[in-house]
Amino acid sequence: MNSKIADVLTKLDIDANKERVGKVTVDSNERMLAITSDTGMFFNIILKSIRAKRVLEVGTSTGYSTLWFADAIKYNDPSNEDNNIITIEENPSKIKRARKNFEDADVNHIIEIREGKAGDLLRSMLKEYQNLTKKEKVEPFDFIFLDADKENCIDYFELTLPMLKVGGIIAADNILHPESCVPEMTRYAEYVKKKSNVQSVTVPIGNGEEVTIKIK
Repeated sequence: MNSKIADVLTKLDIDANKERVGKVTVDSNERMLAITSDTGMFFNIILKSIRAKRVLEVGTSTGYSTLWFADAIKYNDPSNEDNNIITIEENPSKIKRARKNFEDADVNHIIEIREGKAGDLLRSMLKEYQNLTKKEKVEPFDFIFLDADKENCIDYFELTLPMLKVGGIIAADNILHPESCVPEMTRYAEYVKKKSNVQSVTVPIGNGEEVTIKIK
């Protein structure tokens, strides 16, 4: 694993664990709400195995999961310096923290943060993608991660699926934990499992991940 990325992830792991066990008091709007380290490694391995080069993340927070993705992107295509990760976040203070983390890990040049409401940004992205597809000037995403407001997760799935390549993966966090997220994410998991153009499984790692592959 890239040493600079690993150093920042180690620091963020310590911060996140302090939040989880209540060793620090953090305002609810400023909590990291990061995936667990084993979930990060799980996705890192998946991205490396599918040779992913383009990633879309809905819900940056402070950039913990993004760094796991960035390590895989650098491994898969070390010579590419393009913004191959697009990550969406609405909270300005979290964006500021994420930018610092990306700079410390020396991956800010491959990550583009788009600030605003996820639904609005995704609708704009989809329209742009559809226009560019007609001109054959855009590549689909290899991997999409949904980790924003849970009540809109199904909408985010439908907005992002057309931008995912066949054989690409959409993953969603918090399928099993915490309890407050479970009802919405249970509905999400049930919804995607009924779709005819994808195949999906709930993976009991970390907070529970729904891993969905686009098959047609």
